[in-house]
Amino acid sequence: MLILVSPTYPTDELAKGHGATVDVSGTIGTDGLLKNVRIEASPAGEAFEAAVMDVVPLWRLQPRIASPGCGAADTEGHVTIWFEIADGKPKVSYGTRPPAGAVAPGIFTDRKPVHMVAPLYPKKLAADPKTPKAILQVAYVAVGDDGSVTGVTVAPMLYYREFEPLLWAAIRQWKYAPQDRPWCGEVRLQMGLD
Repeated sequence: MLILVSPTYPTDELAKGHGATVDVSGTIGTDGLLKNVRIEASPAGEAFEAAVMDVVPLWRLQPRIASPGCGAADTEGHVTIWFEIADGKPKVSYGTRPPAGAVAPGIFTDRKPVHMVAPLYPKKLAADPKTPKAILQVAYVAVGDDGSVTGVTVAPMLYYREFEPLLWAAIRQWKYAPQDRPWCGEVRLQMGLD
């Protein structure tokens, strides 16, 4: 999960003291949206299913990243939402699991560039007082054996569309130490205004 908006506990079900487990599955698109959504509550409960369906369009899930090219690809995804009553209060929690048979890709998180250009913060967001002044962005960087960046895929996180062209422009100028073959790396950038 990159962005999760929690569903609201259905008022009538809370008053009755009911809880449920809701399984949500579908295809995670390269934009992080869940498509072809299938929802099933246990025990069956339309109110719980409707509460979850209301927020699914707001979620962003991490699509599969293929190594060494670092491109995003559609993949099957699964999220479980638990509606529980704990100490007389409503509790909503969630969990995810990788698709069956999925193999963790060979994505490096420990390789640092030897030359780096800092990405800019989007002017539109900087001018908006409602925008957080520090936002985490994640990018997947395809690196050739000569250390040059050959591709950039930005994870679909909060405000990623505004950051994407700026991250792409900066990261494409980065240089890594040469390796014996092309590889893919994950870069986490805490973008902020000073």
